Amino acid sequence: MSTLDQDLAHLNFEYLMLARECARNNLMEAAWRFGVDRRQIEEIADFSVENIRELASIARTVVTVLPMATPKHISLATHAALLTLPKVTGREAQ
Repeated sequence: MSTLDQDLAHLNFEYLMLARECARNNLMEAAWRFGVDRRQIEEIADFSVENIRELASIARTVVTVLPMATPKHISLATHAALLTLPKVTGREAQ
């Protein structure tokens, strides 16, 4: 495994573990913070460490980079916070 593959696997693992823990604590917040829909965040919340290791090793990043171009009248942080919010329905936040 190349250094790039190892780095991506490590990054993916840490990201997915963080997403899983956030989802287990607050489903709606996790969906918003990680930019995924209800179904995806529920699946991540149910992942075992073995599932996360397997997914993390795909040699592609699971992290999404936010667009850097923003309208002139708002800050980059505000623009990123207002990007499409996932629809979280059908289950109460935990």
